[in-house]
Amino acid sequence: MSNPLKPIVSSNRILFGLLPGLGAMIVMRMAIHLYRPDIEDAEHRVRDHPFDKLYDCYDFIIVGGGSAGAVLANRLSENPDWTVLLLEAGQDENVLSEVPVLFPILQTSSIDWQFMTEPSDEYCLSMLQRKCKWPRGKVLGGSSVLNAMLYIRGNKKDYDAWASMGNVGWSYKEVLPYFLKSEDMRIPYYQNDPYHSTGGYLTVDYFRFEHPITRKILEAGEQMGYKILDVNGEYQTGFTHSHATVREGLRCSTAKAFLRPASKRPNLHVSVHSLVEKVLIDEHKQAYGVKFVKNNYQRIIKARREVILSAGAIQTPQLLMLSGIGDAEHLKELGIYPVANLPGVGQNLQDHVAMGGHSFLFENPYTNGTDYCFNLRSAFSLGTLIDFAVHKKGNLYTMMEAEAMAFVNTKYQDASEDYPDIQLFIAPTADNMDGGLFGKRANGLTDETYAELYEDILYESSFSIVPLLLRPKSRGYLKLRDANPYSPPRIYPNYYSHPDDVKVMIEGARIVQAIVDQPALKAIKSRPNPSRNPGCEHHELMSAEHLECQARHHTLTIYHPVGTCAMGPASDPGAVVDPRLRVC
Repeated sequence: MSNPLKPIVSSNRILFGLLPGLGAMIVMRMAIHLYRPDIEDAEHRVRDHPFDKLYDCYDFIIVGGGSAGAVLANRLSENPDWTVLLLEAGQDENVLSEVPVLFPILQTSSIDWQFMTEPSDEYCLSMLQRKCKWPRGKVLGGSSVLNAMLYIRGNKKDYDAWASMGNVGWSYKEVLPYFLKSEDMRIPYYQNDPYHSTGGYLTVDYFRFEHPITRKILEAGEQMGYKILDVNGEYQTGFTHSHATVREGLRCSTAKAFLRPASKRPNLHVSVHSLVEKVLIDEHKQAYGVKFVKNNYQRIIKARREVILSAGAIQTPQLLMLSGIGDAEHLKELGIYPVANLPGVGQNLQDHVAMGGHSFLFENPYTNGTDYCFNLRSAFSLGTLIDFAVHKKGNLYTMMEAEAMAFVNTKYQDASEDYPDIQLFIAPTADNMDGGLFGKRANGLTDETYAELYEDILYESSFSIVPLLLRPKSRGYLKLRDANPYSPPRIYPNYYSHPDDVKVMIEGARIVQAIVDQPALKAIKSRPNPSRNPGCEHHELMSAEHLECQARHHTLTIYHPVGTCAMGPASDPGAVVDPRLRVC
């Protein structure tokens, strides 16, 4: 460490910066209340059904009102003859969650489950206690309320691979109609495109504000030979202006898109602050109801047709295990009676892991003081608040972590296949540009790491390009901590446990450097942050050893954990659900 006092000075500076930040949030709330009734949307907000007026039995009980649960509640309640109960452990989304630029402060807030991975000596080494934060939405709309609002479909080959494994009905050709059914494309150029549609519940548009540096990075991508294209269209390889789930510039979560239009249906009841402790299973191994708690009152409600778990990749397997479905030995260790020995529950955990710390300085070509990139110090001013609240424009409508993105191929992937192995998040900012108030807090960086990397370049014009693995080969798992439904499970992502993941990530980082070396970015004197991650100082900059070290230290989740209730045919020993998503 160059200066042992630097982390102390840095952490105190950040601490004192919290007060004006809190003041800005109060002013933002006031501005929304006074000028933006469309954000408050009082008329269409989902109403919490009174606890004592819930039925004893419904046709369908949906556990979890998040990215999937909100959609299911809408679709199932379209049939007026079916009664539907949606149980959500969290609350309704708040007005600040609608403002795109504020998405980092939602993580680690009351609408986040605030999960952490277990400590590791192989990854997350620059994070507090060597644990990575795993934000998950504890709110109607789930993680679609906490995420970066990016609208990205999987690669065609991903879906076709599922179908080839015996999962009938899951090929790209078969799932595309469901994407189209939900979509309301607002970008005029794509409205008549066969890969897009209008009139669905989920609004897709560009972010309303884009910084000049983003356009420079896209220009650099073109100079490398990539096309600017629609990554949700015919081809995926290339650079793009991000498509986003935003409506009139504001976040369009699944709660806003699907639940609010259905909230007045008499056959749909929504109960918030309702944590399901157990799925009730009869002697024939059929789920017949749930036991849940709301405001310290416990209740059992039965289902005539189905109990549907849509609690995400962490809590769906957790709830299955608490209900006696999982690896029998693990359940017995915790005193849980095994109803069904299903070893795949909680296994096969995968995530889009990313390498942080790829920040680059440049010289602002504007000479009048106007920002060329996102700068938190100037983002919240009287002028920007007026622009946002009154004129409905300005940089508070940006998603500064990924105004653009790219899908690229390393040397390990055949470029002719249009099956990229690296995705790049193109950010018109870096962690030095928020003074430690956004990125450091959201990711859990240690004081030492933040101080060494960013304290000497605070608010100097910067951008980031973050590489992430699209098809990691490493597999993690999760286990119950105990038999208490209120205890978070133990999460072991096992990042970089497969050596190929390290190799691909290193090449992804080298592609990032190649982008920065293009004429478009050299013209504004773009250059890497000269500081290195603590723990990696002894490696030569950009060497394979340095990049692997950085990946293992500055480890980031891109919030996409999957696989813990794997789908597969009867012949798949690791499958948890069949192709119709019924528990095996």
